[in-house]
Amino acid sequence: MNHIAKNIIAEIGDLIFPNNCMVCNCEVGDSDNSVCQKCFAKFEPTWLEDWIDKLAFFEGIDEVYSAWYTTGSINDLIHNVKYHDQPKLGMELGKRMAQEFPIDELEKIDIITAVPLNSARVRERGYNQSEWIAKGLSIAWEVPFDFSLLKRIKHTHTQTDLSTDERKVNVQDAFISKGSIEPLSIAIVDDVITTGATTSECAKKLKAGGAVKVTAVSCCTPAFDY
Repeated sequence: MNHIAKNIIAEIGDLIFPNNCMVCNCEVGDSDNSVCQKCFAKFEPTWLEDWIDKLAFFEGIDEVYSAWYTTGSINDLIHNVKYHDQPKLGMELGKRMAQEFPIDELEKIDIITAVPLNSARVRERGYNQSEWIAKGLSIAWEVPFDFSLLKRIKHTHTQTDLSTDERKVNVQDAFISKGSIEPLSIAIVDDVITTGATTSECAKKLKAGGAVKVTAVSCCTPAFDY
């Protein structure tokens, strides 16, 4: 099917099934997006550069970046990505994240990976939301991804309701690196980074496997009142 025919079919589809913004319900012109530009502009950017000094746990992490604070409708979007079978929204968020911290403003990154879920949660959801966010970031940054670098070997409770110290204990020894990792600079992606407990555990395993540098990246972080 040629390009013109594909565009005609897409336009007919948009007329029959208009693509509305998940936040304000207004029509989104780009059928590949789920959130309009006006609503994205209302998200609260962190404007942070490397904020590793604010992490409670940073062993193994060399730098950390987050696009937005967990305020307003971004929370609902993250919830939809995780629990309402909308992985492509995760990819959209990943692409938008790249606008908040462009790759040419960061130190060299050779490859992108994601915080792994345990197999039970993957079966339950059908996907890992962090992988989809990482895919979007990979496309925008033009950096390859590899989700086989880490494996979660321990079932953990959700970190949301745990104290800072409980978070560290909860994820201790929850991950392994899968085989020898080349001496690369790796970006590890999660949906939200709060204390750094999870990403630090992952980073330590990546470093033990051979990584020379680990950059932690997330869509969001809460305001720093912890």
